[in-house]
Amino acid sequence: MKSKYPVLCGSILICELVVVYFAVLTTFGLSVKSAQTLTLGQLLIGASVVAVLAIIAVILLPRRIGEKRPGVILGWIVQVLLLASGFVLSSMFFVGALFLGLWAAAVYWSARIDREVAARG
Repeated sequence: MKSKYPVLCGSILICELVVVYFAVLTTFGLSVKSAQTLTLGQLLIGASVVAVLAIIAVILLPRRIGEKRPGVILGWIVQVLLLASGFVLSSMFFVGALFLGLWAAAVYWSARIDREVAARG
């Protein structure tokens, strides 16, 4: 049977990709104090690292109920990196915390749905 991880968790990670690149443009456009020492290239490299990890996490999410794959762990790493981006643009602390909560809920509900489906047979 198919797992619900790719649907719930994958949608959170894909939304984060868009947010990360908008944050780069915002940071560069606002010339935030902490970001004045960072060039647009450096900001884009940092965002690309987070984006690549998020894409890899989506690819590696469990596809079948009971399957063990590293996508969820990589997703948690992406959440920590997104939260840490608040040191470059302070409003990203709020955005990162919001996505962290969404990710935790998606992981919880995906696992719960998978357990209930597996119990039904």
